[in-house]
Amino acid sequence: MSFHFPGGARRASTRRPAARDPLSSQGAPAHGTPRSSTNATRRAARSRTRALLTPLFVLGLAVLPSAAAAVTPTALSAAGDVRTAPLGTGRVTADTDPTASSAEAAAVSTTLVSMSPTTVGPGDTLTVVARIHNGTQDTLESPRATLGVNWRAVGTRSALDAWAEAPTSQQVAGRMTVENLDPLAPGQDTTVTFSVAADDLNLAPGSVWGPRPLSVTVEDGGERLDVLRTFFLWGESPAPLPVKVSLIAPVTGPALGLSATTGDAGAPGTTSVDVHAVDEAVDADRRLGRLVSATADVPDIAWAIDPAVLAAAETSTVPASQAWATLVREGTAARTVFGLRPYDPDPAAYAQVGATLPATTTALPGGVSLDPAWRTDLTYPSDDLLDQRTVRTSVQSGSPLVVVRGDGLAPESSVNHTPTGLATVATDAGPATALVADPQLTEVFTKATSFDRDADDLSAADATQRLLADLAVVASERPTEARHLVVALPRSWDPDAAALSAVLGAFHGASWVDVASIDDLLSSPVPDVARTSLPGAGVTEGTLPAAEMNALERARTEVADFATIAADPAPVVQGAEPALVVPSAIAYRSLPDERTEAVDTAVEGAAMVRSSVSVVPRGLDVMLINTSGNLPVRVRNTLDQPVTVQVALRPDNGLLKVVSFPAGPVPAGAEVDFKVPVRAIGSGDVSVSVELLSVPAGTVVSPPSEFVVQVRAEWENTGTAIFAGLVALLMIGGIWRTIRRGRSPRRVAELTPATGVPGAQGGATPSGRSTGHDG
Repeated sequence: MSFHFPGGARRASTRRPAARDPLSSQGAPAHGTPRSSTNATRRAARSRTRALLTPLFVLGLAVLPSAAAAVTPTALSAAGDVRTAPLGTGRVTADTDPTASSAEAAAVSTTLVSMSPTTVGPGDTLTVVARIHNGTQDTLESPRATLGVNWRAVGTRSALDAWAEAPTSQQVAGRMTVENLDPLAPGQDTTVTFSVAADDLNLAPGSVWGPRPLSVTVEDGGERLDVLRTFFLWGESPAPLPVKVSLIAPVTGPALGLSATTGDAGAPGTTSVDVHAVDEAVDADRRLGRLVSATADVPDIAWAIDPAVLAAAETSTVPASQAWATLVREGTAARTVFGLRPYDPDPAAYAQVGATLPATTTALPGGVSLDPAWRTDLTYPSDDLLDQRTVRTSVQSGSPLVVVRGDGLAPESSVNHTPTGLATVATDAGPATALVADPQLTEVFTKATSFDRDADDLSAADATQRLLADLAVVASERPTEARHLVVALPRSWDPDAAALSAVLGAFHGASWVDVASIDDLLSSPVPDVARTSLPGAGVTEGTLPAAEMNALERARTEVADFATIAADPAPVVQGAEPALVVPSAIAYRSLPDERTEAVDTAVEGAAMVRSSVSVVPRGLDVMLINTSGNLPVRVRNTLDQPVTVQVALRPDNGLLKVVSFPAGPVPAGAEVDFKVPVRAIGSGDVSVSVELLSVPAGTVVSPPSEFVVQVRAEWENTGTAIFAGLVALLMIGGIWRTIRRGRSPRRVAELTPATGVPGAQGGATPSGRSTGHDG
């Protein structure tokens, strides 16, 4: 619900500048003319004008239909403005002014500066101080301010809204006192103070306790220019049981960056979280600086902290960042603190792809540890309207406590009171407990305590009265039943310390308000009331696109699988996880282009982690000339711990068959050769993809590498045949040589008897002797 009340600067939610009456120059009285004479003259002028314009207007519609049809929408709007404005005034109301944006800065506005006491009783004096600003271009010649009070108490929150949001033209409270003011020139301010005795407020003794409407009406020349509508509290009778109020504020942001570095020769590069954005965000004149400064000494407000922001500030070299971190650490001592998931991932982004949220143990910058005293079971979504799918993701991720802001889980119309801000949300992953923020209180409190308030936002004083009145109505709904409400501040909350102190001081001073801790609320039973259900699913504008979210999830899964080959997987996963979470931060919702760049950097960084264990590329092709053999594959490990891998070859055709996948250890910082047995089926060039697998799961853990094997299996048969032929030729040659040696002339000469040599039958005859008988 949007509230448009008097603001701390200038307010013009329902007020418009008073343009001078164009008829005032024709017979208008001078400023010294009595007011009654002036009013009579104006009424006479209005009558004459209506008498003249009405028949002319009717005649124009009848005679010039084409001209009427040619009137532009702007002209029609302007005509409508004139008709709906009070005749003879020339003023344009807020509901019909087609140039409302420009008129906002050119109107009379009234701001509540202070009201005391907070609760008025018999014998008290009600003092109201208001500031009037003339934002028009004309001098207010005879301005006056009227204080009005209604004696009837406001009994419902809807009636409270109706009074506070009523336009200037509607009825104001009963007149109590009038203050005539000096002329007010354009752009000038003046302050008016009303003091009224409580006994003069027309409240009978014993009047019911509760808030009453109060108004400050500003007029000039009898014409109403602005109405400040607020409340005062009448407290003659005892107040009902106090309403407990718990406040929680997120200490999150900004969007952290990623930086990539190139590794040495043979070593992969690294991706790390760039935390320099925190130094600027926690500066004293920035939102996070003001938030912690304003709330560090206010333990009434619970904190939901992104531990990565605190860790980045603690490890920063900037003294201001370190001082901010010290203030946070000191401020957590006496309050309820929830540690959100590091780097503040967007639960809606993970829910849309069915992924669980990153672990609460995700490594923090500088190795800082999460405070064990912090609760880690809370999810603080960015969206005002949470959906059922996101609640399920939160429960599934181990955070069954969720903050629901906006109109989510609003009580159904049959519930005629404001219930305690707790609800149970059923999901198929289990029940969730919802901290249901009160939308009216949250919005008024946020605007009233903001550092940069818009012109139509409440001043601190006005907001205080509105908040006290709202809580008084809640207390009066069921005077004997204690309720506990929640104010869940948005991530953009940028508090003003003085305004925050004023509002909280009023809370502590009101007998019907009890500021309590979130832990106190969570210990209360969940009320059994009918509430509207959360929508099933929805994607809010600015949520990380599903395609980019899926890319991050694939990279996370691949790194987790890769880590299983290490002797200690935890350091590998923890080292890569922060970069994969940073792009999903809620703070990146308003930076879509930078977020896309961060996603790409994170995915590339995950690939570099996986390349820490890789196959050493080959410079040349491998030739296989046998029908079977071993192909050498060299594996390099650049991690600081040993790994165990299995080497798998994937040929692109059937010419090569892999017999088995060898597995074994690779020491830290070393290279090891693996022999992969293969069998050749034919001849040809085979492209082989090499994969490293985990043991024993067999999951691919490293990007594939490729090389070519020149299979020449027929060369072995051909070579064997050639060798066998050569051997046969050698044998034949040897035999032939042997035979030839046996028949050679030399050998025959050696074996055949010569002349004078004894034959086979006898010995040789001596020379000179006869071999026969004498004759």
